[in-house]
Amino acid sequence: MAGSLLTGFEQVLIGLIAARPQSGYDLKQYFATTPASVYQPSSGALYPALRRLERRGLLRQSTGKSDGARRQRHVYQVTAQGRAVHAAWIREPVNPARVSHDLGMHLMRFAMMERQLSQEETLAFLRCLQAALADLVAGIERYVGDGELPGRNGPLALEHGIAVFRASLDWTGRAITVIADAPAEFELPG
Repeated sequence: MAGSLLTGFEQVLIGLIAARPQSGYDLKQYFATTPASVYQPSSGALYPALRRLERRGLLRQSTGKSDGARRQRHVYQVTAQGRAVHAAWIREPVNPARVSHDLGMHLMRFAMMERQLSQEETLAFLRCLQAALADLVAGIERYVGDGELPGRNGPLALEHGIAVFRASLDWTGRAITVIADAPAEFELPG
């Protein structure tokens, strides 16, 4: 399948271009000026990733000049196959064993769900994320409660982890409430 073995960064690129056709320069500016820069692995990764996605048939490129521009712009659009791959990525279940590692990507997927998934699908995703985070926090708290860590730095580091994951857990509860109480605003593509 064309979507297998895509990196998280490649999935983010497909999602950003699905929301609005963009050039490589547009994407570079987006990553440079927003908190989304955490999803770009290195400054030299963007253009090779776009070429890979185009070779796989997930993106296509059109060329043209914008008003007042001297150079031609290469604007990427998502193909039907790319939309299908992106939709499958958005719908991937939360893996509880990897929730601490994948939390940033889960949040990016959540941000991209609004115009892709129904309210119920989004709520199901959030409930799975909430359960995985609750288990993670409980596991770390049990570990700390066993008192096996000598010194003070290790316990302090774990205390930070608990606070971060507990904040994410609290956020999932708020997000569930907001989405459950809100009327569906967007028609989903059919």
